[in-house]
Amino acid sequence: MSTTGRPPQPAPTDSGEDPRGVPRQRHSGGNVQSMIISMAVILAMVAVVVWLLPRPNAIEQPAVDVANAAEGARSQLSFEPVVPVGVEEWTATSANVNRSTDGVVTWHVGYRTDEGKFLALEVARDTTPTWLRAQTQSGDDDGEATIGDGTWQRYLQEDRARYSLARTQDDVTVLVTGEGGYPLLTELVTAAEAGWEQAGTPWGAAAGSA
Repeated sequence: MSTTGRPPQPAPTDSGEDPRGVPRQRHSGGNVQSMIISMAVILAMVAVVVWLLPRPNAIEQPAVDVANAAEGARSQLSFEPVVPVGVEEWTATSANVNRSTDGVVTWHVGYRTDEGKFLALEVARDTTPTWLRAQTQSGDDDGEATIGDGTWQRYLQEDRARYSLARTQDDVTVLVTGEGGYPLLTELVTAAEAGWEQAGTPWGAAAGSA
């Protein structure tokens, strides 16, 4: 006879339940651990695959057809749009007519050189000092340069290492601006003048008027 006053406890069984009739949780810790290990292995495999996939450094855009763009721009301009020649190894990134600062209608051609430098050619009639400051990004007067038979004004935006060359003749201003220094800009100046000469429209004059 029990002297404690407690009812007798049922003996353990092998039925998968504890003595109170609650199912036992078998190996739950092991299942969670296995799941974590599996997820870690999968993530590691995904990381290796992503790392091995080739990734381009930049999305290459097709070159712009400057000659075709100039043909379409001719009716919008009071001068002959220039198509530079001799810089075919460069990539033309843009060619269009835009209404720039002070409403000045401008023929714009942009290039990326084979060394990754970006340059722009801007041509406009009856420009203003405000237009010039905007195109040179407020570059400081940096002296003059003689290119061929012409004298060009140099501008330098030193903080951004942006160089510009500008010249006005017969009310038409040509400005080249960008990276890489004055020698690189001189190449674009020469290419622009050669393009006009080849087309028989020196400095943007109408064909046959020279």
